[in-house]
Amino acid sequence: MTSRVFIALLTVVMFGAGYGARLWTERSRCTVPPPPALLGEIATKQKEPPKTNSAPPERPPNAARLAAEIERLRPGIEEFRSRMEEIDDEMDRQTLALLRPDQMPLWEKLLKRRIEYRQKEEAGITADRLLTAEQISSLRQRPLYKLLAVVVVPQKLEWIVEELKLDDGQKVKMREILLARRDKFLALVDSSPPPSLSLSRLAPLAKQLGEPKK
Repeated sequence: MTSRVFIALLTVVMFGAGYGARLWTERSRCTVPPPPALLGEIATKQKEPPKTNSAPPERPPNAARLAAEIERLRPGIEEFRSRMEEIDDEMDRQTLALLRPDQMPLWEKLLKRRIEYRQKEEAGITADRLLTAEQISSLRQRPLYKLLAVVVVPQKLEWIVEELKLDDGQKVKMREILLARRDKFLALVDSSPPPSLSLSRLAPLAKQLGEPKK
């Protein structure tokens, strides 16, 4: 699979994920009020209707079916997650080997921000509460954003160069590391069933989807 074709397919997948998320949350979406009438600012002020607390987001009706799908595909999903973590860890080791001593504080700062970002993503997700429709949709879309970050090497490279203040020689080597990572990731995606990617972030939280549908 070439990078150009892969990016095109990814765009279609992300569009479909966004459309599905909109359908899931359609009922709980706030209604947009109509625009004010012309010269409405000088009209008699009307009494506003009492405000009511918005209902919590509804859960998608197929949550139990999704839980069953995860359980059925769990071995493949876990294998995919494990291989992806290995690829990421290898890139971290190679990146670390490039750095000078004066760049190490920048590396530690980057790792800290990565942890904080992950914690922010998972904010509101607790083990004693079922996932909402928005949380399920978000967890299904996150792997697609990661995939995009892996495939689009120039953007990722410029970000790393800026964050770690890499010199020209380090930038060349970093580009090689990112290209090798992309090739390994594409090979992993090509050899894995499609759900292994889309369900990889949701699988560890499958119990919070509810009982799998038999």
